[in-house]
Amino acid sequence: MKRAIILAAGRGSRLGDASGGTPKCLLTVGGKTLIEHQLAVLHEARVKSITIVVGYAADQIMRHLGADYDYVLNERFAETNSLYSLWLARRPVEGSVTVINSDVFADPIIYHRVLAARGNVLAFDSASGNDDEHMKVNFDGNQLRAISKTMPAVMSHGENLGILRFNKRGARSLFAEASRLIASGAHNAWAPAALDRVAKDVPIHGIDVRGLPWTEIDFPEDLVRAEKKVWPAIAAERNHHIFAQRTGAASVVPFSRTANR
Repeated sequence: MKRAIILAAGRGSRLGDASGGTPKCLLTVGGKTLIEHQLAVLHEARVKSITIVVGYAADQIMRHLGADYDYVLNERFAETNSLYSLWLARRPVEGSVTVINSDVFADPIIYHRVLAARGNVLAFDSASGNDDEHMKVNFDGNQLRAISKTMPAVMSHGENLGILRFNKRGARSLFAEASRLIASGAHNAWAPAALDRVAKDVPIHGIDVRGLPWTEIDFPEDLVRAEKKVWPAIAAERNHHIFAQRTGAASVVPFSRTANR
């Protein structure tokens, strides 16, 4: 059975008044919440088992989404980070698993590329990855060698989106490394801290999404960008694709990187 984990425990405090106290995953872009955009793609891909790790405003999120999902509560969301949330979602590995950060707003094409790939993969953007805030990736060929926010920009080959997929072996290694880090006291680490270790054990390949519309929602300007630039680009691409299906025309819509970040 296909399985996905969505990490949605954080408060999104850096959004300030822009969120109005709404949990980040329930912020609306294009008339739909961020997490509903993600769930729609997972349903399209026939992912049957979806675990959502909640924390801040957990009751509000669960009421909004309903009882069709497996919820895991991170009661320590205010003092932990995404690694702890990922660790809470561990359970016996029965097959592949997709891991998604709930604050990513991205073209459905990106999700489908990750979901359709074999082995262990992560989506990254080679046109980004220079800022301190970016989760940077470094590759040896197309195999992940390191991932870190503190990586020097000169070593960066791009920015991790927070959309990843692991096969059974990769998932087993991911949760084992998460458990080791949590046992060592790294409760406030990012989930990629485990991924950095996994890359030493199993091959993880990159899927470059350069040119496709996406953004991470961390600051008020990111939310504005998502609504004013990224969403219109996705909608235009979708409309063009429908038109192309009807007419046989090419279905690629150019997209400027300036709309992503």
